Amino acid sequence: MTESKPLRSMPDHIPTAPGVYLMKDRGGDVLYVGKASNLRARVRSYFLNEGDGRPRIPELMRRVADVEVVVTASEKEALILENTLIKKFQPRFNVLLKDDKTWLSVKLSTTDRWPRVSLVRRWRNDGSRYFGPYLNGLRAREVERLIRQAFSLRTCTDTVLRAHNRRPCIQYNMGNCVAPCVDYVTEDEYAELVRQVVHLLEGRNRPLLRGLREQMQGAAAELRFEDAAELRDRITVAKRIAERQRVQRAAGEDRDVFALFREGDVVTVAMLPVRRGKVEDPQAFTFVEVLEEDGEVLQQVMLQLYGKGVTPAPQLLLQLDVPEPDALAEILGEDADRRVQLRVPRRGDAVRLVEMAAENARVRHLAAGEERQQLERATVELMKKLHLTALPRRIECFDISHLGGTDTVASMVVFEDGRPCKGAYRSFKVRGVDGPDDYASMHEVMTRRLRRVDRGWDLPDLLLVDGGRGQLSMAEAAAVEVGLAAPLAALAKPDAGELERNPQATDKVYLPGRKNPVRLAAHSPSLHLLQRVRDEAHRFAVAHQRRRRKKRTFGSALETIPGVGAGRRKALLRHFGSMRALKAATAEQVTEVRGIGPALAETIVEALTE
Repeated sequence: MTESKPLRSMPDHIPTAPGVYLMKDRGGDVLYVGKASNLRARVRSYFLNEGDGRPRIPELMRRVADVEVVVTASEKEALILENTLIKKFQPRFNVLLKDDKTWLSVKLSTTDRWPRVSLVRRWRNDGSRYFGPYLNGLRAREVERLIRQAFSLRTCTDTVLRAHNRRPCIQYNMGNCVAPCVDYVTEDEYAELVRQVVHLLEGRNRPLLRGLREQMQGAAAELRFEDAAELRDRITVAKRIAERQRVQRAAGEDRDVFALFREGDVVTVAMLPVRRGKVEDPQAFTFVEVLEEDGEVLQQVMLQLYGKGVTPAPQLLLQLDVPEPDALAEILGEDADRRVQLRVPRRGDAVRLVEMAAENARVRHLAAGEERQQLERATVELMKKLHLTALPRRIECFDISHLGGTDTVASMVVFEDGRPCKGAYRSFKVRGVDGPDDYASMHEVMTRRLRRVDRGWDLPDLLLVDGGRGQLSMAEAAAVEVGLAAPLAALAKPDAGELERNPQATDKVYLPGRKNPVRLAAHSPSLHLLQRVRDEAHRFAVAHQRRRRKKRTFGSALETIPGVGAGRRKALLRHFGSMRALKAATAEQVTEVRGIGPALAETIVEALTE
C-alpha cells in the first residue's frame, strides 16, 4: 500500500447532512467507507485524539490523506450507498465477506418433459423449482449427489439428452440415470420419482418415507427384490438428508439468527438458518482487524450476505441492536419482495436460538484463532529458515505445465496470510519457448512477472517456484536481468532414488546462493504452508493447460470446414462443450447455434462424420 502523509485535521468542506464518507490514502486508494446521519460529527470523531477508542482507528488515521463525502437524502440511501461502495472498492479496513459468490441452490427443471436436477447460483423466473440456498456448499453438493444416486433423475443438458436418442450414456450404466432419453422409463414413472424428490427437498420426509416403505414391502412381497433394494437405498438417502436437520421446539417459522463473538479486533459472526422450525447448517464468518462496532458488523454482514438469490427469512433474530434497523429492514424487505422483521428477543425459544448462534460463533472463533496462530507460527518459521527480511504474508508461486512441449502455460497463485487470494491469480501463455523446456519457460515467465513491478505490481514477501535448483536459477537470472532483488525460493519433491533410500524423505527448499537445501520438519506448519501453495499452483497450471488444449483440439477439427471461422468455432464450443458432443449432434441440433443455418449445419455434420 502507498505510504501517505497523515491528514492532521478535518477538512472544512464536510457538511452536517446524512451520507457516506470515503477515507483515502495519498495514492487515491479507498481505505475505509462509512456512513453517518451527520457526516461532520462522525468524521470529526476520527480526528479527536485519533479516534473514539476503537483499536484500529490510529492505524487508519496514520494512512488517511483525504476524506471524500457523498451526501444522501436519507439514512436509508446512505446505508445502500455504503454497501455498494464497500463491494466496489473492497477497502482493507471494512468488514468484507471474502466469498462474495452467490450460494448454491438445487434446481429442479419441472417445466421440462424429463425434469433434471442441477446446482445453480442464481434463481430465475423460468418455472423451475428452486430449493435452498445452501449456505454450506459442500452440503448442497452432497444433497445433489445423493439425489442423483438414489432417484436416478437425469443430470445431462437438453443437448446431450437429444444426442443419445439411440442408446443411453455412461450415467445409465453407472446406475445414476433411468435413461429417459431412450424411453427406458415411462413418463408416469419418471413423474413419481420427481414427486418424491420434491417431497424430500421440501422437508416432507414422513409421508415420503411412509410411501417408500410401503412400496418396498410391496416389491418384496411380489419377489421383485432388485426394486425393493433400490427403494431401500432411496429410504436410506432420505433419512441421511433428514438427519442433517434438527427439530426445535419453536413453531415452524422461517428465521435467520445472527450472533457474534469478539476478542479485540477479531470478530466471528454466526448465522443460524431455521426453516420450518428446523435448524439447518450454521454458517460462520471470521473477520480480523475489525474497525466497526459490533452492531455495525452485524449490519454489514447482513447487507453483504443477502441478495443475488439469497433471500432473508421473514424474521431475523439478532443478538444485539444494529444501527438504522428500520432502514435495514426496508432494504432487506425490498430485496425479498416482502416484509422482513428485525428483532432482538428477550425471552422464550427465540432467546435460546440466539444463544445457540452465539455458542456457534464462539466455537468457530476459537477454531479460527487456533488456525491463525498456526499460520502465524508458519510464517515466523519461514522468515527465520529462509532468511527473509519480512514475514511472508503474501506468497506468489509459479508452475509450468505442458503436454509434450505443446500448449505450454504457467500459473501464478497468490496466498495472503496463509489463504488463497484467487482474485489475484494469473496465468501466462509461454510464447518464446519451443518444445518441453521447463527452465526456459520459467525464465520467460519470471521475467515477465518481475517487469510488471514497473506497472504497479508490488513484489510479494516470497516468490516461490515449483522445482529444484534449475528452476530457481532461472528465476534468479530473471531477477538479475530486471534489476530487482526478489525474495526467491524453490520447493522440490524428493526424487525416486531418494524415496527408495529413505521412504520418509520430504520436500526440500532451495535458496539462492546456498548449495544445500533447507530441510523443514515433515510435520512443521511452515512446510505444510509451502506445500499447499505449491499444490495450488500445480492445480491451476494443469487446469489452464487443459482448457487451452481442449480449445485448440476443438478448433483444429473445424478449421478445414468452409464457412466456420473463429467466431463460429467459439460458438460451437460454447454450445456443445466438447467435440464428442458435437459429433453426436444432428444437423437440426447444430442449427440451434447462433449464426449457423441449415446448409452450414449439414456441411459441419458431414465433415465430422467422414
